[in-house]
Amino acid sequence: MIRRIDLKLVRKGNKRRKGFTLIELAIVVAILGAIIAIIISSINVGDIKDDTASMELRKEGREIQMNLERYAQKFGNYPSEDQGLEALVEKPATGDVPEDWRPMVNSKDSIKDPWGSIYKLKFDEYGDMQIVTLGKDKQEGGEGANADFNILKEEEYPSQFKKK
Repeated sequence: MIRRIDLKLVRKGNKRRKGFTLIELAIVVAILGAIIAIIISSINVGDIKDDTASMELRKEGREIQMNLERYAQKFGNYPSEDQGLEALVEKPATGDVPEDWRPMVNSKDSIKDPWGSIYKLKFDEYGDMQIVTLGKDKQEGGEGANADFNILKEEEYPSQFKKK
């Protein structure tokens, strides 16, 4: 004989919950958080900042050199060391000041190094132009990232700023 099955009872007993419990979700979030923390801690933020500074130094060196060339073409010579790179932004108060002087750049920000100091304009014993940064410490002298160096010559860059 065939037994009659009550479908209502079957459905009630077979009813399963759908979705995740709060505990399951909390465990997944904790695991993901731990993985993200491990990944972030393995990234050396100092290296990223040094790489960014290195790229800025190269780019700014080219731009400043180009603006100094424009200055020399327009006014007949480069600004003196005393006038410095500020002569690209503000009319010099000392030395030979061109009568028709006008700024070559709009803001002092364009002549500042990645650490906020204005680059120094220098000329070596052969008359070659140097654009010098004081480094991270913003002081004359120093070693490593704090060293003063000519941004126009990559071989003078401290090791952490050289291309890898």
